[in-house]
Amino acid sequence: MEFSEAELAIREQLRRFMVTELEPRTAVFESGSELPYALMRKMIVELGLAMGADEIERGEARKPRGEGGADGEMRRFMRFAETQLMIEMCRVNPGYALSFGASVGLFGRNVAERGTREQAARWVPPVLRGEKIGCWCLTEPEAGSDALGGMRATARRDGDSFVLNGSKTFITNAPFADSFLVYAKSEEGLVQAFLVEKGTSGLSVSNPFPKMGMRSSPTGAVYLEGVRVPVANLLGGGIGDRDHVRKSLSSERIGLAAMSYGIAERCFEIAVAYAKTRVQGGKPIAEHQLVAARLARMYVGLSNARRIVYSSARGEPMSALEASAGKLYVAEVGTQVAMDAIHVLGGNGYMDEYVVERLARDAKLVEIGGGTTEIQLLTIARHVLA
Repeated sequence: MEFSEAELAIREQLRRFMVTELEPRTAVFESGSELPYALMRKMIVELGLAMGADEIERGEARKPRGEGGADGEMRRFMRFAETQLMIEMCRVNPGYALSFGASVGLFGRNVAERGTREQAARWVPPVLRGEKIGCWCLTEPEAGSDALGGMRATARRDGDSFVLNGSKTFITNAPFADSFLVYAKSEEGLVQAFLVEKGTSGLSVSNPFPKMGMRSSPTGAVYLEGVRVPVANLLGGGIGDRDHVRKSLSSERIGLAAMSYGIAERCFEIAVAYAKTRVQGGKPIAEHQLVAARLARMYVGLSNARRIVYSSARGEPMSALEASAGKLYVAEVGTQVAMDAIHVLGGNGYMDEYVVERLARDAKLVEIGGGTTEIQLLTIARHVLA
C-alpha cells in the first residue's frame, strides 16, 4: 500500500514517540506499578493532539465540514492521522491505546458531538488535553451484549436533578477517572446519558480488575447509589435520537479494527524477522515450507485487514454495517496472526521477551469488547436482510 509524503511523515512522527517513550514504560504500565495517564498528557502535548480544545472551551460553534474540496481533504487527512495514531499505539501497547481511546474518544468525542455548547466547553477540553481522564459507562453486570434492552441503571427526575441508581462493569479507566458519562434508563424508558464528576456523593468505583490482557488499561466497576446530578448534566439536554448509543458503538468498532490491525502488523513483523534468523536443520526456519506457508497465510489476513482499516481512514465514514463487518474480520485476524506469531517463535513466543505473547493476550479482548463476535454477526445479518 502506497503512502503519501504527508502520511509517511505522520507515521514516522507517531512511531518515533511510541518506540522512544511508550515502549520503555510498557513494563511498569503492565505491572500496574505506574499509571499510563502522565504519558498520555505528554503525548498529547508533544504530538499536538488537543486540536480544537481551545475553540470548544471558548464555546465556539463547531463549523460543519463537507467531504468535498479542501474541507474534505482535511477531514480525510485527520481521519488518517487518528487511525495511524491508534495503529502505532497498538503496535507497542494496546492497553495504553484502549485507555486513551476511552477517554478522548468515547467520553470526549461523545460530549463534544452530542452535548450542549456549555457542556462541551466545561467537560471536553480538560479530557482532550489529558488533564482529566474520562470514561464511558454503558455495560452492566447483567447487560453486556444487550446493553440497552437489559439496562437496569435508572434515572429518576427529582425537581431540578436526576437521581441515578445502578452499577456498571468492565469500564475502562473507571478506577481513576475524573469524568463519567453514565447511561441510565429514564422513567419514560429512554436510555439517556449523564455527566458525573468524580467525588459526587453516591458515586464509587472498584479497584482495577485483574485481567488476562490489556493490563496497561485500568478496568473496573462503577457504583451509583442515589447519585444526584443536576438537569444541566443531562447530555445534550436529553438525546432524542434513540440510536445515539449504537452510533457511538460504530465509532468504537472502527477504532477497534485499527487496534487489531496494529497488533497484527507488529506480530507479523516479529515473526518474519525471527524466521529469517532462527536456524534449524542448518538453515533459517523461513526456508522450511511449512513455516513459510504459515507466514504467507498471516500476510493474506494482514493484507485484507489493511485494506479495510485504511479504506475507512482515507475514504467516507463507515456505515454501521461496514463498521461491524470490519471489526469482526480484523479482530479475528489480529488474534489469529498473534497466535501464529507465537507458533513461529515456538518456545520463545511464549516468553515475555519476544512481545508476541502479550500482544496475543491483548488481541483477544478486541473480539469481545465493543460487541462480541456473535453480536457483530447478528448486526450484520440484520442489516443485510433489512
